[in-house]
Amino acid sequence: MGVITISRQIGSEGTFIAKQVAEQLGLSFVDKQDIEKIMHEYGFSGFDEVYDSLPTFWERFDQHRYLTVDFLLAVMRAFAKVGNVVMLGRGGFGLLQGYTDVLNVRIKAPLELRVQRKQKERGGTDEQTRKALIDQELVRTSFVQSDLQYNQRDASLFDLVIDTGIVPPETATLWIADAYQQLMKRPRIDAKTSRADLVVDDVLLKLVEKMLGSDEA
Repeated sequence: MGVITISRQIGSEGTFIAKQVAEQLGLSFVDKQDIEKIMHEYGFSGFDEVYDSLPTFWERFDQHRYLTVDFLLAVMRAFAKVGNVVMLGRGGFGLLQGYTDVLNVRIKAPLELRVQRKQKERGGTDEQTRKALIDQELVRTSFVQSDLQYNQRDASLFDLVIDTGIVPPETATLWIADAYQQLMKRPRIDAKTSRADLVVDDVLLKLVEKMLGSDEA
């Protein structure tokens, strides 16, 4: 059992690829909605406010924001410990660095292509789509870099970086699936820890196992 984390630029087809990889490998696909369900069970109902908006200077030091982000990471650790998952976004690549059984992937594409894809998907003018994409990406980058202290622009943090302006999404899916299968056969030699070493609260772990349908009961 292992984990694939997929970080992606908006409009890079990263979500599509993540879902296809999960389906091809028989893994569970975990995204923002799945994480939110667990967080809501614990009373964290304001995740959207933290993740989907730029914080003011003082909000960066807000205790509720700190606790929300801290529990987000705890939930992600729980999903990773259960394993057999493809985790989309939320800085999973940074949280799960240096594990023998975790494959970290970055999906990107040129801005113009991403604008074209989003315009085709949502409509609107080129200018409107471009502004919406850049604004949304600014918020996402701010969260990962400021709240999580990870840098998704650092290629050294990823095992694979794939540009879907060159590599079709279907091919990217095959590459990632093959890389994961190779990693499961031959765990990386430059890491000493595995998912089994993750420390997770028992109650939280059982809740995640139940959601994924992997609990023994």
